[in-house]
Amino acid sequence: MIKSYKTRFQKFSALLSDPEIAKYARQNGKHAFSRKRKMPLKDMLLCCLSKKGLTTTFELRNYFKEKGDLSMQLSVQGYLQQRKRLNPEIFPYLNRKYLMDFYRSDEPRLWKGYLLIAIDGSKAEVPNSKDNREAFGNSGNQHSGKGQVRALVSGMYDVLNHFYLDIEIEHICISENELAKRNLKQLKKIGIKKPVVAVFDRGYPSLEFIDFLETEGIHYLIRLSSNDYMAERKRMQSADEKVILKHSSARLCILRSSAVAILF
Repeated sequence: MIKSYKTRFQKFSALLSDPEIAKYARQNGKHAFSRKRKMPLKDMLLCCLSKKGLTTTFELRNYFKEKGDLSMQLSVQGYLQQRKRLNPEIFPYLNRKYLMDFYRSDEPRLWKGYLLIAIDGSKAEVPNSKDNREAFGNSGNQHSGKGQVRALVSGMYDVLNHFYLDIEIEHICISENELAKRNLKQLKKIGIKKPVVAVFDRGYPSLEFIDFLETEGIHYLIRLSSNDYMAERKRMQSADEKVILKHSSARLCILRSSAVAILF
C-alpha cells in the first residue's frame, strides 16, 4: 500500500511539470509561467498545496527548507504577484487527476462491494466584504439589514478511503439537496464506476431528491425525521420493507415552492 502511494505521488509530481498543466494554470495571458523564474510553476503549486496556515514569509521559508534550498531568495511580494496569475481551477483539476488514478486501481476499500459515500452541508462564515455579500448573501435577521456573511458548503466524503471527492461552495439560499446533486455528478468526472452507497442526514429526504438518486442509479441511505412520510410509515408491517411514496398535492406544492426559491 505504501509503495503504491509513493508511486502515485511520483506520478503526480511528474504531472506538475507537464506543459499542459501550465496552459491550464494560466489565469489570463498566453505567456504566464512561460519564462524561467526564481519560483517555477511546479514550485508555486507545491508551495500552495503544502501550506500549513502560517504567514507567507514562513510558508516560503519552510518550503525551500524542505526542498533543501535555503539560498533561494524570493520576496513575498514577488510570490504573491506570481500567485495572482494562477487559475484557481487548477487545484480541483489536479485533485480530480489524483483521484482518477486512485479509483481506477484495485486499492479502494469497499463495503460489501460498494463505495461508501457521505454527503452533508454546513454554513461557513466568510470575510465580510462587498463581493462576498453579493456572492453568498447576508445571514442577518429581521432586525438587521447586514449580518455575518456565510456560504453554504457541501462536502462528499469517501468514508473508508478518507478522501474528499468534492466540495461545493454556494449562496446561503441554495438548498443542500441542489449542492448534493452537484457533488454526486462529480463521480462521473472522476471516473468512478464502482457502485456507490450515499449516506445522508435528516435534511435531505424529498421526493424530488430521491427521484434524482434513482435516476442516477445511486444507492442511498437517508435518515428520516420523526414526522417524515408518517402515512406510509404507519402502514408498514415491519421495520424493513418496500414503501411506495406517492406524489400527493401537498408534496407537489412543496416541490413547486422549492423550485421557485431556487430560481429566485
